[in-house]
Amino acid sequence: MSTESHSRRSFLGLEGQHVFITGAAGAIGGEAVREFLDHGARVTAFDNKPLQLSGIDAERFSRLHILNGDATNEESIKTGFTEAQERFGSANTLVIISTQGDVTRQRPIWELSLDDWKQSYQANVCGSFLAIKHFLLQVQEYQQNSGSELVSPSIVVTENETSNGLAAGKAGLHYGLLNTVRNEILQLNSEGRINAVASGIDEATDGNGITPADVARTMAFLASSRAAGHITGQCIQVQGKERSKDCESQVAKSTSATQPTQSIPRTLAKPRRNKIRVAVSIDLDAVSGWLGTNSHPDNVLADYSAGFFAARVGVPRLLRMLKKLDIADRCTWFIPGHSAESFPDEVKQVVESGCEVGLHGYAHEGAYQLTPEQERDVLVRCMEIAQNLTGKKPVGYRAPLYQLRESTLDLLEEHGFEYDASLTDHDCHPFFAPRRPPLQPIDFSKPASSWMHPVKESPTLPDRRPLVCVPCNYYMEDMTPMQFLPHCENSHGYVDVRVIENLWRDRFLWIRDNEEEPIFPVLMHPDTSGMAHVIGMLERMLGWLKEWEREGEVEFLQTGEIARWWKEKMLNDGAK
Repeated sequence: MSTESHSRRSFLGLEGQHVFITGAAGAIGGEAVREFLDHGARVTAFDNKPLQLSGIDAERFSRLHILNGDATNEESIKTGFTEAQERFGSANTLVIISTQGDVTRQRPIWELSLDDWKQSYQANVCGSFLAIKHFLLQVQEYQQNSGSELVSPSIVVTENETSNGLAAGKAGLHYGLLNTVRNEILQLNSEGRINAVASGIDEATDGNGITPADVARTMAFLASSRAAGHITGQCIQVQGKERSKDCESQVAKSTSATQPTQSIPRTLAKPRRNKIRVAVSIDLDAVSGWLGTNSHPDNVLADYSAGFFAARVGVPRLLRMLKKLDIADRCTWFIPGHSAESFPDEVKQVVESGCEVGLHGYAHEGAYQLTPEQERDVLVRCMEIAQNLTGKKPVGYRAPLYQLRESTLDLLEEHGFEYDASLTDHDCHPFFAPRRPPLQPIDFSKPASSWMHPVKESPTLPDRRPLVCVPCNYYMEDMTPMQFLPHCENSHGYVDVRVIENLWRDRFLWIRDNEEEPIFPVLMHPDTSGMAHVIGMLERMLGWLKEWEREGEVEFLQTGEIARWWKEKMLNDGAK
């Protein structure tokens, strides 16, 4: 952390304060989120659009709570404050970005219709009123329960002075709520304050030299009890950088052929492609994970205990979370036969959620641990178990620890499986299962000419269509980085969950901007994602993807649905 950043936060004294920001997804709102995080505050960002911030490190991200909601809907704003309080405690500061949706700025009042006026009034004044109302109710509740005053509650409203004299935001807030709340907040708290920032900025223009960052710094100043505790009921005008006419002329000449730049875009670009198909899958390894690929002579009772936790605690937790997000029936659970027979009650709950069920071995054994005969016997037995559970033949398979070989794919073809989810020839597009010769290790005792040759693929049968592979690997799952497995070389378990959350978000955003009709696999294990410190991150991540779904850019699908969609598309297009 830089010295400048640290000293600035120390001056304002906002460390640990909880700031609730409405309208957080706009350019000014995004800068406000960033500014308060830089000052050490905990921030709840509330908007009905996705919030996009780049360059936020894991420590700052741990102090950010993103909520999707409508500030003009009372139930939505009430729920937002409740969820924010559960995460960070009572909010000390309310920041209202009230410049969005003000149609009165676009033309003079005599050209406005009543409907335009009402729309602008609803967007600016009603939303601000509801946010202030429930912020103050939260202050009151905190003080009644604690018997002491909340530390320095403050409200900062950002409005636009460029609108005409009777614009809804200025008339309603500056001359109405501002003066009313200034007096009434003191009845609740002796340090309570409210101020407004007149930004003079239009998010579609350069703001006459004023940037969103300028407005955000002013809001942080007014929120600080240390710096501005003596200021209340005031509207502060943000001034842009003054330029002489000669300077402005030179700037105009130098920039006339270029497009103006924005420090932070209001939102990401409109979608240019079809939906991103999200494949949420869960591997219910439970105790089987310790029997096959993770077997070790030093495994102890405590290790197996984690398997019981996965089934009896992790499964119900994940099911509740998935149902809360309304995606439980759009997931795929890959269930080893051992788990299905050892934990029938928990597996019954999984099946009753309406999900898809795929195979995942019997005792989580890897293909290279088995003879071809054993591999066949395991697959047939697990098919019977799955059919008895669901009443239908399974069509999907994921190899335990991604360990499958050519004989595995042969068996899947023989038994009419539609897809496998174990390989990564691509990371965000399905592909037809490959038909390749077994990997031959190099014998370095022989002359180099004996082993310097490329991979040879069949020229007549290059793949195993119609058997589809839906990609998945360690970078798309939870267990490897976030669970410690004592005898597994690539496990960790002590990674901050927000590191993985950032990794997945960055991956999603890059795929969204650079790939056509991609898929986005997310793999969970009840052993890992069922743990208390992990499941909250998964709920945030999936909730974030749900926000994209509300924007029409994401669709949650079972893995089998994705495989069938892709296969039909490719075969109809005559893919080679």
